[in-house]
Amino acid sequence: MVSPPAPMRNMLHSYGRRAIFGSLAVAFGSTLAFFFGYVQPRHEKYEEFFKNYDPYTRMKEICATNKGYMHTCPQELAKMYEEKGKEIAPL
Repeated sequence: MVSPPAPMRNMLHSYGRRAIFGSLAVAFGSTLAFFFGYVQPRHEKYEEFFKNYDPYTRMKEICATNKGYMHTCPQELAKMYEEKGKEIAPL
């Protein structure tokens, strides 16, 4: 006759195994929640924004409204070239 297993035998191994599998499940779940709850919606918003975005018209708007805001606007570049004494084509 075989005696039943002792209740304290391999207790550390069973708790450790349960903790490892539980932590893997929580890590996998939190990774999925982060991806589908934060990364994916943000990615879709960026795609929607850049689908209709034209950087050239935006630069024209910025250069037209705020004089001196960007030093790369054609008028600002022409002014800088004139200050340095360089020849430029008429705007």
